[in-house]
Amino acid sequence: MRVVLISREHPSRTSGGGIGTYTMTIGPALAGRGHDVEVLTEGPGEEHVEHGVHVVPLEHPSLPPRTASRLLTARQVAHAARRDGAEVVQAAEWEAEAWWIARTGGSPLVTRLATPTYLVDMLNLGAQRDQSDLVRRMERDQALRSQAIVAPSASIADRVAADWRLDRARIDVIPNPIDGAAVRSAGAADPPVSLPPRYLLFIGRIERRKGVDVLAAALPKALAAHPELHAVFLGRDAGAAGGDAGRRLDDLLEAFPGRVHRPGALPREQALPVVARASLVVLPSLWEAFGFVAVEAMALGRPVIASSGSGFEEIIEHDRSGWLVPPGDAPALAEALVERAGDAVELDRISRGARVRADDFEASRIAPMLERVYERAIERADSPGHFTDAIYSRGYRRFFRPEDSGNPFRQIYDEKLEAVVGRLRAMPSMRILDVGCGPGRALAPLALRHQMTGCDVSAEMLEEARRRCPSHVELVRADARSLPFADESFDAVIALDLLTHLPDLRAGVRELARVARSGGPVIFDTSNAEPWWVLAYPRYVNWRPRRLIATMRRGGVLPEWSEIVRHHRADEARAAIEDAGLAIEDVGTFGPRWTPKWHLWYTRKGLP
Repeated sequence: MRVVLISREHPSRTSGGGIGTYTMTIGPALAGRGHDVEVLTEGPGEEHVEHGVHVVPLEHPSLPPRTASRLLTARQVAHAARRDGAEVVQAAEWEAEAWWIARTGGSPLVTRLATPTYLVDMLNLGAQRDQSDLVRRMERDQALRSQAIVAPSASIADRVAADWRLDRARIDVIPNPIDGAAVRSAGAADPPVSLPPRYLLFIGRIERRKGVDVLAAALPKALAAHPELHAVFLGRDAGAAGGDAGRRLDDLLEAFPGRVHRPGALPREQALPVVARASLVVLPSLWEAFGFVAVEAMALGRPVIASSGSGFEEIIEHDRSGWLVPPGDAPALAEALVERAGDAVELDRISRGARVRADDFEASRIAPMLERVYERAIERADSPGHFTDAIYSRGYRRFFRPEDSGNPFRQIYDEKLEAVVGRLRAMPSMRILDVGCGPGRALAPLALRHQMTGCDVSAEMLEEARRRCPSHVELVRADARSLPFADESFDAVIALDLLTHLPDLRAGVRELARVARSGGPVIFDTSNAEPWWVLAYPRYVNWRPRRLIATMRRGGVLPEWSEIVRHHRADEARAAIEDAGLAIEDVGTFGPRWTPKWHLWYTRKGLP
């Protein structure tokens, strides 16, 4: 497939950075597996091929209003990706460079979580900066609109899913890759700066979130305990945006003249020889999404002390391939440095364990995992292919996500659900069947008052419903067209977002009525086949005029779903209700004022 990777950072042009390192590690790995890989990166220069990857520099617009610059950059990147015929595009959420692609559609988009701006602000400054408000919004919007999201660790997947109100099940955890042979080859080169005989090394941006303050507080004890030991800080000073961590290092330089060194930032190829010669690599981040430098240091056989509680913990096996200390705990870090720095036997043992562990992150192992994500992203994107009804029993949860804030119908999904739940909560305790219960959105709240049974054709949905619902809720795998319950088994029956997926509306309503007791409520919804509501939801059709027209011609059904999804006019639903022996008590409507997206039918069995 033709893969376009968007990467503002590029190791051959900058002093490094996780995004650039990732791109130029995974790119060659994908190219080596037969894919046509292109990287869109920032800066002047000519297009060229680098390790089998076509690198295309783009001179991003630079305007005084940072807002205008970001928007124009995102648009420029989208045009370049489309021009070059991308089958799938991957970009980090950082700076939202793929936001325009996400908003306007086109190539399927995979967003890789690095560390969002809001999280960087919180870790460095304790609050979100006003000037980063736009980019924070764009980063989240890009992720929400992506066909797939990947994260290098469960730590960042869990945190961002919670903070951005993303469905955690949407995020695939795929570790960041390394090319161990290339890392070791670079590490064997001569260092570009003069180095002391024995030193512990910090590598990363000089900022609060990287734990520089914590290390500065811990170092005096370690340096005092080991007079031969030096400390080297390798990285760019983030200044005020980084919480002014550099000032703590200035104090340290004065306190230990000649033993604390700040060579500044070096390109990655020049930094690796410095890493390769360190006695100990210290990475005390307050929180870390992954930690490329840790894995590369381990590939070089360097013992690492890092902080627990985030991405490092998913890389380093404590006391086997490195050591972990609590984040922000300077005394604990000082104690670890004093104990470990002088123990040559332990340093050698951990060095060997680190080399073995680093093999787990080889790009050759990671690339196939990413390929599978790309394939799923392409499947989810707008394509000429159509779904079959097999999707309901295998994988439908990927598409049915009413809780996602990026869903154009999220608000009215919630309103419809609350209308049903609110009505039934007001009734005496009953035995209620939820047909097509899905992930249990109605089951869970109703179970507080009623005896609930849920059924669905999808085992995946029922597994999620079980996690969501109290243990006394009964869950049954069943086809809604032939329910495995006797006549009049339930006091009430509900079916939300179900009938549109059944081949025969009348037969579906009759089956709901069959299992309801005489006089019991039967509540269900139908999607409106009068398609004018589609005009109110441009995101539903990816903002594409031709897709809009095709969807309206199909009664509001997206083209790829047209073989298995059916919308119904209100008169069709009324005829089916009458045919099933139900009487209408009330009708709710949800959607734009001029025409509903859904009709919600409150009926009762056996009334005249």
